Amino acid sequence: MLNRRSLFASAAALLTLLGAQAQAEGVLRVAISTGYPPFNVLNADGTFGGFDVDYALLLCERMQKTCEFTDIEWDGIIPGLLANRYDVIIASMGITEERKQQITFSNPYYQTPSTVIARADAGLTADAAGLAGRTIGVQRATGHECYIQREWGEADMRSYPTTDEAYLDLLAGRIDAVLVDSIPGQDWLASDPAHAVFAPVGGDIYDTECFGAGTGVGLRQGETELLDALNAAIQLTREDGSYVALSERYFGRDIYGQ
Repeated sequence: MLNRRSLFASAAALLTLLGAQAQAEGVLRVAISTGYPPFNVLNADGTFGGFDVDYALLLCERMQKTCEFTDIEWDGIIPGLLANRYDVIIASMGITEERKQQITFSNPYYQTPSTVIARADAGLTADAAGLAGRTIGVQRATGHECYIQREWGEADMRSYPTTDEAYLDLLAGRIDAVLVDSIPGQDWLASDPAHAVFAPVGGDIYDTECFGAGTGVGLRQGETELLDALNAAIQLTREDGSYVALSERYFGRDIYGQ
């Protein structure tokens, strides 16, 4: 208990020290990419929602900032950060070595494996032989492209601006399967009775090289004060219980280190 309290106090003290330094104007400009439920969603009333959006609000609150959200197509989200259109990316971005050559990441704030989803009666297996000649949908500029190219080179990969568009083609029978993160994949399967004819193929897929070492907040290289403030805020959400409460509200469990 003493160690827990010491960590909480240290994080709070660090945030107090850095609060006036990181993003002094009091606004944290946050890039998201909607069309990725349940993490990034454009609601019918034009507002943004999802786990990433609500978690960004938790971080901003602990950093004594106001979140200002910008919705960006996924394949343009890193260029927009480098062009200073916003301060951070909070959009379920995997921490990969390739991306770290361009940007910096906070400590991870959740972990998820990937999975293949196809019609339950399709007779597919999630391996090179089972997917050879099959058309697999993925979101563009993700680690899923990396994985298919490396592991399933004889499959026909089709890339989409959003995962939602890949799901539409799966429903219409224009592709045979999708490769997606398992949490949003499970959410899609549960979202409509019509999806009951689809199911995960094989088990969860883990791959640090393509999928990354967890999901983190992306920011420009060299912004050490902002990075320290973000890491302290992430720690605080773990220590004060707000992370677990948010995760259980969305997923019924703590996804921080699954």
